[in-house]
Amino acid sequence: MLIMENHVQGITEEQQQLEANFVSAAELSSEITGEMLLMKQIHEIPTLVKPLFPKVGLACLAGSSDTGKSAFLRQMVMAVSAGLQSFLGMKLNTVHQSAYYVSTEDDETATAYLLNRQNTDLDIPPSNLKNLRFMFESENIVAELDKRLAVHPADLIVVDCFSDLYTGNMNESNQVRLFLNQYSQLANKYQCLIIFLHHCGKRTENFMPSKHNLLGSQAFEAKMRLVLELRSDVADKTVKHLCCVKGNYLSADYKTESIKLLFSEFLTFRETGERVPFESLVPISGDEDDKYELVMEMKAEGQTLEEIAKTIGYKDKSGVSKFIARYEKKKGIIHG
Repeated sequence: MLIMENHVQGITEEQQQLEANFVSAAELSSEITGEMLLMKQIHEIPTLVKPLFPKVGLACLAGSSDTGKSAFLRQMVMAVSAGLQSFLGMKLNTVHQSAYYVSTEDDETATAYLLNRQNTDLDIPPSNLKNLRFMFESENIVAELDKRLAVHPADLIVVDCFSDLYTGNMNESNQVRLFLNQYSQLANKYQCLIIFLHHCGKRTENFMPSKHNLLGSQAFEAKMRLVLELRSDVADKTVKHLCCVKGNYLSADYKTESIKLLFSEFLTFRETGERVPFESLVPISGDEDDKYELVMEMKAEGQTLEEIAKTIGYKDKSGVSKFIARYEKKKGIIHG
């Protein structure tokens, strides 16, 4: 009798395993094959702003304080919503002529002032911005956007800024990834681009533009299809440099030269048609005191020597170790 029970139990377990491995016809019908992908005849990545900004996915604009990051993104959402043909000399490919701006730093009054100030230069009729929608509450942003996009789809969503909405540890890769996944799903669901405003580490403007200059975990940068660093010119503060430090589908020349922009007193950007090599954007001084202080801050934040090496332009962690040892010997620094 016991043998029979065991036999029946074995059959039941085997059936359960077979059922668990069974792929239904409905599931098979939703498969994506190589043939199907080739038949789409997609020969270039669709862009919102050609060739820089992809049409769908996550992107980031980062930089140090007072470089004009928010002004740049406000000008971009104004161009998208107004249905302009181009943005900073690059072709705009809008579908909805609609955008959302999530503002965690400026309230309604401050934003109204800033829009009016920028519009002194842009001269966009107010009625042309009826599809530019601002959100000033930071609670349940993803759910709120999901609800609004279902009614009013958009080409672009700006989140200003990431660090205000993400309240966890910036160096916790898994948590950062989970947070960003919900935005990635939203972008794919509504076929739009979401740009996060983010910050670079202290004094990183003393080094080459790099995706490693961004604050926090490498997981943030990894989820972005495009990462841009905006920085001020070393000699002329009315000149800004838009640097592509990560672009999954961009040619190499975009990742070695900045797009040189003029920045007006009305907080607007204008293209110059010029490109500047990244190495020309670094101050000549190369102050070792600043470099040492930056290295110590990054170590205190929990960054590894490998991560620090990438930020300050060293080949590997041994170069960082040697720099620390040499500097501390020169300055007579002794750790107790």
